[in-house]
Amino acid sequence: MDTTTVFFQHQLESGVQVIGQPMGGVESAALGFLVGTGARDEPNAQAGITHFVEQMLFRGTQRRDARALVDALESLGVNYDASAGLEMTLVSGVQLGDRLLAALDILAEVVREPAFPPEDIDSVRQLILQEHRQREDRPAQMVMDRLRQEFFAGSPLSHDVLGTEESVSALTRDDLFRYWEARFTANNIVVSVTGNFDWDAVIERLNTLSAAWPTGAGRSTPPAPEPQSGVHVQTREATQENVGFAFSGVPSSDPRYYSLACAIQALGGGSNSRLFREVREKRGLAYAVSARYDALEKTGLVRVYCGTSADRAHESVEVIQEELRKLEDDGITDDELRLAKTRLKSQVIMRSESTSARMVANLRSWWFENRLRTLQEISDEIDRVTVERIRDIVQAVGVTRTLTAVAIGPRTEEELFGRAVAWR
Repeated sequence: MDTTTVFFQHQLESGVQVIGQPMGGVESAALGFLVGTGARDEPNAQAGITHFVEQMLFRGTQRRDARALVDALESLGVNYDASAGLEMTLVSGVQLGDRLLAALDILAEVVREPAFPPEDIDSVRQLILQEHRQREDRPAQMVMDRLRQEFFAGSPLSHDVLGTEESVSALTRDDLFRYWEARFTANNIVVSVTGNFDWDAVIERLNTLSAAWPTGAGRSTPPAPEPQSGVHVQTREATQENVGFAFSGVPSSDPRYYSLACAIQALGGGSNSRLFREVREKRGLAYAVSARYDALEKTGLVRVYCGTSADRAHESVEVIQEELRKLEDDGITDDELRLAKTRLKSQVIMRSESTSARMVANLRSWWFENRLRTLQEISDEIDRVTVERIRDIVQAVGVTRTLTAVAIGPRTEEELFGRAVAWR
């Protein structure tokens, strides 16, 4: 049996959805609880609450304190983690397959029985505030975060996962509990398992564990955002200028997803990409330049980043803008497309060899597309991309039509972009 093409799916009586993919030749199993809540679901006054809740989950449950919880997980050899993002929260573990059910018991307890110990609230709050301060020392990350916030200004997708110092400082234990109670419900959870496991045993155990889990409002569906264009320059004393540009993408469920993904690979996906060649290799303008594409539930976001010296920043901006115009006007060449396809396929294959990466990929596919794709299906999708399709999609998203620019460094807006900012 070719296990790379086998998927399982089941909806429990509680409303929890469960997906699985066995992987031959591995002894480990990866397990993940996706909760459909993130920064986009937060009231402005409670910005950062999802991340705060996620940081509290492994601080103890109603049955075990933090020490007992860690001891139980480590005695099973579980490599565990939790993360909160813009649209979802993930609690996960990787362990040997014969210890999966025991790990499942504990991670379900973490998700559905957190204690939010009062004595840990302030220490976690301080850790999150420290994350804020640390980000100030990473201007590249600040540029990427600010690009999303400005591009989606006025939409919940502009929310900062870390919240604000004011909102995080004001959150109480009751706030955390009420948010968890409303969002961490059975009909807002998907469980994914990959690797070496017994599907029937997983379903039987989850049926028992989730029988009393309450349902709630379920998945939120905020409207698709209206992208915003503009220039946002934050001047600060430094020797380096960090600059970024953002433009629209499409959601991962869009049939044009892989066409745009190939275009962004050609634009800034590696050392053979246009931006690397033109900005760094030929002109020596920047120490870092790249492009990344993030597909969200109802939209997508492409971000270009450039780290350069202050005296070469204006020229770097000009070259990047010219490359964006070329992409929109002309698309990419056949040779660039062949290389982009090879890169994408390599990434997909390498991810598929990890039980953990496969588990996360399946969760995202199921949550965003309500389907699971085999490696062959993904490969076929990539193969169907043509230069004509790429030209159509880059013109449809309007690479330079709705463009946001963010810069952090010593240069002013006029020094970077000239007196009049015109994307075309």
